[in-house]
Amino acid sequence: MPPQHTPNPAALRQYAERLSLSIDGDEAAALAEQFAEQDAVLDALDALVLDDPPERDYWDPDPEEDELGGWLTRCDVARDGVGGPLDGLTVGVKDNVAVAGVPMTCGSPLLTDPAFVPARDATVVDRLLDAGARITGKTNMDEFAFGGSRESLRFRLARNPRDPERQPGSSSAGSGVVAATGEVDLAIGSDTGGSIRFPAAWSGVPGIKPTRGLVSHDGFVQYAKTLDNVGFLAPSVENLALGLDAVAGPDPRDERTCGHEAEEYAASVADADPAALTIGLPEELFGKAPDLDEVVREAVDELEAAGASVRSVSITDYDYWLPAWLGIGMTEVGNYLASNATNYWSFSPGDPELAARLQEARVAGEPELGASLQAAMLYAEHRTATDGDAAYALAHEARRRVVAGVDGALAEVDVLASPTVPKLAPTWDEAVDDLFGALSNTGPFNVTGHPAVSVPCGTVDELPVGLQFIAPRGADATALRAGAAWTGLDG
Repeated sequence: MPPQHTPNPAALRQYAERLSLSIDGDEAAALAEQFAEQDAVLDALDALVLDDPPERDYWDPDPEEDELGGWLTRCDVARDGVGGPLDGLTVGVKDNVAVAGVPMTCGSPLLTDPAFVPARDATVVDRLLDAGARITGKTNMDEFAFGGSRESLRFRLARNPRDPERQPGSSSAGSGVVAATGEVDLAIGSDTGGSIRFPAAWSGVPGIKPTRGLVSHDGFVQYAKTLDNVGFLAPSVENLALGLDAVAGPDPRDERTCGHEAEEYAASVADADPAALTIGLPEELFGKAPDLDEVVREAVDELEAAGASVRSVSITDYDYWLPAWLGIGMTEVGNYLASNATNYWSFSPGDPELAARLQEARVAGEPELGASLQAAMLYAEHRTATDGDAAYALAHEARRRVVAGVDGALAEVDVLASPTVPKLAPTWDEAVDDLFGALSNTGPFNVTGHPAVSVPCGTVDELPVGLQFIAPRGADATALRAGAAWTGLDG
């Protein structure tokens, strides 16, 4: 355990003032004595022996071989003698997902000196290795998955494979790059507002944000527990399905997975038939980028010509997605960072070594957390001071209404279809002028927890356009089947 502060009356009165509590001098003295006794009990935790990281080789990427900045660390990790459905398949892992014995930075200098090295594989990594996959490196990402700017890629600038002067999509930028260039067969990403689907759309590859709770978050350093999803990018929908087959389903280390049963994903995409699909076009997800809308509608027209049924639908209470996403996301990320990546209200709160390292780094003050993350922490404190987190509770009520609206839109169709991101990839010299507008087709489904698959469906100005399919919660196979039906037509 990290060093403890000796409780004393003066410190307790300061704590009380910060918490809007009132204690007098005698009460503070009594509490100081009580807390010292309780701290002595906790000293027994120092006897716990934590695992040491295994010996695994890793090395820095060669900049000449990695001109697009897809990697932060390279490695070659596989299980000797293990065969399975992913035998020989190569995997890149976003650097907020633990690979034991290999440094994990979460894209932040706070975890580099010395390197933070996890002692245990994340559940998704463990399951991929059990299925025969080979981990070939940790991929580049925005600091703690809070991205969208040149400044948030703290180590290396990731570049779009279609145009290196453009953004590849955040925050799973490196995973998008290595999937699009074919350097891996599968790449793990995480998605809080579109962080898998943005690189899928902008770098021109398939990607899936699974149903919330289908994939374990054990060993994953989160952004916002309500909105986060661990998923995949890959050169093909078929590889997405293979990856999900390997990792989906309940994990005793992550209680959010309880009750989530896996489907047969690879089987669902084999010979996917457009004629078996009924597609809904939500009016709320169109009209923001007419050129991109046209490309997506042409793709849906091709699916309809191949036998799919298409109809217009509407998502009631759709406009609540943004206050729900903002109220939940900013509160959760700010408090998560303030508590050193410890997830309160969870039976799997996090890695004690990581929490200790982050505390040491933050107290030392050098290097500093990036400006956008400092702002997130301060905003969470501001909201607590403003209304005692009542807005956070109201945001969850708004979330439930958006869930009902999406469920209603899906009631008589198999999937919803839309542009993935209503904006082309900007250059690195351009700011994303309307961030919330850019998130408006992806963020709602982080709020609701529905699965979403993005597949490339054409270009505008020679830049990729993504086609997004959203399915009912738990029907990830349906979303993948829709993606495979389109890519089968597209050839």
